[in-house]
Amino acid sequence: MRSCILYVGLWMVLPFIGRTQTPLSLEECYRQAETHSPQAGQTRLIQEATDLQIKLLNRNYVPQSRLNGQATWQSDVTSVPIKLPNFEISPPPKDQYKLTLDVTQSIWDGGLTEKQKSAALANQQVEQQRVVVDLYQIREQVSNLYFGALFAERQLRNFEIIQKELNAKLLKTKASVQNGIAIRSNVLSLEVRILEIEQQLLETQKRRASALEGLSLLTGTTIDTNTKFVETRVETQHLASLQIVQNTASQQAEITRPELRLFDVQKQNLAVNEQLIKAKNLPKLSAFATGGYGRPGLNFLATQFKTYFIGGVQLQIPLTHLYTNSQGLEIQQLRVNQQRIERQRESFLLATQVRLASQRQEVGRLQALVESDRKLIDIRGTIRKASESQLDNGIITASDYLTELDNEDTARQNLILHEIQLLQAQNNLRITSGN
Repeated sequence: MRSCILYVGLWMVLPFIGRTQTPLSLEECYRQAETHSPQAGQTRLIQEATDLQIKLLNRNYVPQSRLNGQATWQSDVTSVPIKLPNFEISPPPKDQYKLTLDVTQSIWDGGLTEKQKSAALANQQVEQQRVVVDLYQIREQVSNLYFGALFAERQLRNFEIIQKELNAKLLKTKASVQNGIAIRSNVLSLEVRILEIEQQLLETQKRRASALEGLSLLTGTTIDTNTKFVETRVETQHLASLQIVQNTASQQAEITRPELRLFDVQKQNLAVNEQLIKAKNLPKLSAFATGGYGRPGLNFLATQFKTYFIGGVQLQIPLTHLYTNSQGLEIQQLRVNQQRIERQRESFLLATQVRLASQRQEVGRLQALVESDRKLIDIRGTIRKASESQLDNGIITASDYLTELDNEDTARQNLILHEIQLLQAQNNLRITSGN
């Protein structure tokens, strides 16, 4: 019975153990956030809308039919002004009726339908790429929350180390006071500092909880305090390639943002629309057939209801654009829009290059600060250990010791801050460049 209970308990706990042991990377957060975003569903809807549009355009190849009905009364009718002996030609009635079924089959539409389908597919690429751009913007928001949670986690670990050290020092100082070696104020100073650390712990826990909640909402998954984060570092070789840029051409080559792809597909869409404009003004050839029933029929002098049929081939050649230059104006308008898109692309590249230059400088600054912080921690640690020994021997007060402890803690806090900032700056460099 006990073994059965133990087995059930392990079965319930194992999923949680597995989850806590699986570290969460920033790339995985990106993937989950993009999948969970409502924008992700737009791609499927855009595809469905395009498929429906293509199906509708394919109906242009099917015979087009129309049922027409007409009843008229006219003030005069055709008559034959000739009188023949013993023969009278009666004029048709003034009230006339007609019911027809018209069927038209396109033989050649100048490639209009194919160009319309190409335009629909080109527009689909534009809309889907806009979704990709919108999803890419989520990365910066995810990155801020991810590194915010990582920074809080590192701070908590540091506070816990200091808290443990202070508690040990407090016990030792209390013993010294009882033995008459230390004064009571040393105990009070340590207790005050421990309370301050507890306040900082509580504040940092709240900040971490806020960041984790934001990440959970963006990714659609449960991310709690048991989640371990991967401190993603950019490879040195890759970072160097991002930091060292020889000329303008290589600056543009290093940028692979989805916005650039959007500019390209927008220009392609305009090129397809130019072909569509030309196809609209090409000759059209079709076959037609009309079956009717009415009075009069094809014999306009008949006075009885008759059925009739007409069939043939029809050629249509648009001419309006030849003297209005409407086609040329439409094409000119598209080319102006292409130039606008190219200017937007150049502006985006320039703004991105400026941002990359600033971020490269920031990465270099933080790298120097991290190296300096590590040296300061070594020095501050040596001083703190010396003051700890002096406190134990009653040479200095607890306030003096806490001053050196705070100096070391400040150096450690700066290192934590600068290391997280460096990771985020390196990641921002990747996001900005699109690599």
